[in-house]
Amino acid sequence: MSKEDDYRKNEAETIELASRAVSTTDKGHLLVLAEKWLDLADRAHRLTKRFGAIRRDHPLIDAKLGERTDAG
Repeated sequence: MSKEDDYRKNEAETIELASRAVSTTDKGHLLVLAEKWLDLADRAHRLTKRFGAIRRDHPLIDAKLGERTDAG
């Protein structure tokens, strides 16, 4: 799953939480957070379109295996 997909999933989950929130204050905060997730997804989309996908291993994998110079 790409970062863009992750961000869009988080945005959808945050909207779901907002729809179940009782407090209007909580609902508002969650909707602002959902908007931030959507902004990140849009930014990830633009960067991927501009520079292509960048594959990165988790830092713990790099620590265990050592950083690799190959892209695959």
